[in-house]
Amino acid sequence: MNAREQNAAFFLGPEKSHIACLLIHGFSGTPAEMRGLGEALAQHNIRVYGLCLPGHGGNTDELLHVTRKQWLTAAEEGLATLAQYPYVFIAGLSMGGVISLLLAERHADEIDGLIVMSTPSRFEGGWQMMALPIARYFIKWFYPLQMLDFSNPKVQEKTLAQARLRDPAATIDFSDAQVVAHLKRMVRIPVPAIDELMRITAIARRRLKYVRSPLCIIQSKQDQTVKPACAEEIYHQATAALPKFLHWLERSDHVITMGVEQEEVFRLCQEFIAGTIRDAAVKTALPQDVHLR
Repeated sequence: MNAREQNAAFFLGPEKSHIACLLIHGFSGTPAEMRGLGEALAQHNIRVYGLCLPGHGGNTDELLHVTRKQWLTAAEEGLATLAQYPYVFIAGLSMGGVISLLLAERHADEIDGLIVMSTPSRFEGGWQMMALPIARYFIKWFYPLQMLDFSNPKVQEKTLAQARLRDPAATIDFSDAQVVAHLKRMVRIPVPAIDELMRITAIARRRLKYVRSPLCIIQSKQDQTVKPACAEEIYHQATAALPKFLHWLERSDHVITMGVEQEEVFRLCQEFIAGTIRDAAVKTALPQDVHLR
């Protein structure tokens, strides 16, 4: 499979299943981040749709003029694609988790369960973050690798891992000064898109109390992009979500669906879906005057 196919939206699993799951990737990522999870769920006879959010086809230039409303609209259309299935779940990574929370709040009756992974509830950054609504009109690009020390083996390892999210065959010669200089300028994110990410995250945080679907939160303690405290905030602020679970990973970085504990992530997702359906079936079978404790 080439890089273009890796970045494309995908369907997996049996069309005639009674369970479906919408997979939503993260900010500046692609559906490739979610393919492994999709394949794992498909092995359990779950119909999976890994959508591609607007501006996320693998070319960051496409993100320059995309808005949070377009991301949410695309996710709602993806949810509608699975409307014929008796049980529908959503699993989102990072910003995909933010969007998943908003979908659950807006379409509660259409969603049977929600999985959010490495999902922010807020971002730190001081005055730089506060300046984004204005800076987006004057500064076009943010270069996240500009200040990194590429002689550090850990930095090299993480940078190569990120590159391989988009192209599994990617290689980088960190000993070549021209390659490093080029890399620092080539890895870039549109400032307006970062502002859109901040805004949609703030909206989701304010709406957490209205999420009432069963909720599974998965977060790594080693995440360097989203603070682990965000998982705790989502857990505590989603007061109407029942039941809800918070699972911690010990060794993964941010993209846990492709990390060293990915098999654990896949297991937690599958077990949450199976358990939610099992609980729903028990409740449906009970007489109306019988209550679960």
